[in-house]
Amino acid sequence: MKMISKKSKWFVILGMIVVSVTAAVFAGAYIIQSPAHIGNNSNITHDGNRNQSISYATYTTANFTMDYPADWTVIPMASKIVFVSKTGYEGGYITLNIQLLSSVESGGIYNSVEDVVADLVQRFPGDVKNVSNVSINYEREEMLGGTKGIEISISYTAHNISYTQTQIIAQKGKYFYVLTYHAPTAYYGEYEEAYEYAKKHWTWKFS
Repeated sequence: MKMISKKSKWFVILGMIVVSVTAAVFAGAYIIQSPAHIGNNSNITHDGNRNQSISYATYTTANFTMDYPADWTVIPMASKIVFVSKTGYEGGYITLNIQLLSSVESGGIYNSVEDVVADLVQRFPGDVKNVSNVSINYEREEMLGGTKGIEISISYTAHNISYTQTQIIAQKGKYFYVLTYHAPTAYYGEYEEAYEYAKKHWTWKFS
C-alpha cells in the first residue's frame, strides 16, 4: 500500500471530489487495497422509514465488502472510495466514502480508534475557509460489520448552508476503517438508512 504524506489535512470540504459534489474528506494515510469489484445486487432491497425501497450494489475489496445504493456513482480516488447520490440537493450531493488509515504498528500515527477520533475533532475543519457553527452532535460506540467502533456526528455551516457528517471508525488488524456519510443537513434523512444498512451489512473478508 502506498503511503500518502502525513502532512496532508484530514478534511477538505466543498467541491474537491468532483464538481458540485460536497463531502467532508479524510486526507488518509493509506489508500484502499485493490483489487476492487462492483457487483449489482438488484434483488436486494430495503424498506426504510421514508417508505422508499433502495436497491443495493456491492463494492468489494481485498479486505471487505460494502453495500451501497445501486444507482449511485462510484468514484475511486487516491485516498478513498466515494459513492455519490444520483440526485443533487441544495448544497450538493449526498455521499458515502470509505478510507483506510494506518496504525502505529503499520507505520502510521494512531494507536487506537480513540486516537483517530481525537485527531478528527482537533483538526476539523482544518484550513478550510467560510466554515462556522461547528458542533459535535454525539460520540458513541457503534458496530461496523460486527466489529466495535466509535461513531461521531459533526454539523457545521459552510457558505451559509448547514451540513452534517456522521462517520464510524473501527479497527481490523493493523488498519482503521472509516465509513463516512455526508449530506446537507436539510436532506440528511434522505439516505441515512443507506448508511445504517452499509454499517450493518459490512462484511470483513479476514478474521
